Amino acid sequence: MRSVVVKTLFAGMLATGLSACETMNMPDLTMPDFSMPDVFTSTPAQTVTLDEGYQFTLPEQPWTDDDAIDVTQQVTAGWKNGSSTETGTFQARLSLERDHVRIVMIDDLGRRAIDIDWTTDALSVQTADWLPATLDAKRMLADIIMVYWPLDVVRDALPGNMSIRETMGERMLRMDDSGRAYARIERPIRDVWQGVAKLRNERFGYAITIRSQRTGS
Repeated sequence: MRSVVVKTLFAGMLATGLSACETMNMPDLTMPDFSMPDVFTSTPAQTVTLDEGYQFTLPEQPWTDDDAIDVTQQVTAGWKNGSSTETGTFQARLSLERDHVRIVMIDDLGRRAIDIDWTTDALSVQTADWLPATLDAKRMLADIIMVYWPLDVVRDALPGNMSIRETMGERMLRMDDSGRAYARIERPIRDVWQGVAKLRNERFGYAITIRSQRTGS
């Protein structure tokens, strides 16, 4: 189970040799002019499997704040592959408006890899055909929500057998059935969308560092 989840998260995008960039580019939020297969398009109340018996329910309202958010992010991930540790990076752009979230991820060549368009009516995820089918974009979305969405939204999205505790600059998610930590999250204190956030998944042993920079509305 461990290897399956880690591969699901990173094998596609990160094992393709993505290299760190000195500056963050601005991924284009317009729809791509090349064909990308539709992974799913459906009504709200989507669920994401965090572990066997643990289902994360995406909120019906993608974003509830009236203030629009527009950021670019450079994401560095690390995970164990057997006895070695592997790392990879990619870039993303997030645009959040009330009841509408757009997320675009690109590789180091500027190629569109993932496009998420999420409204109160539907959740559409498109992935480039050069990405393997093991890449789970919904799990990536769940991690993003855990890091950046308001505490009450994350708490409502968690299954009944998981809990979250927040202190200044840190969140802890715990599996109540076993008492084990599931994930530890560090977030910028003053402005969560400006600076470095870190997520370490204690259950499956991967870590993500996200460097965010506001770009304005």
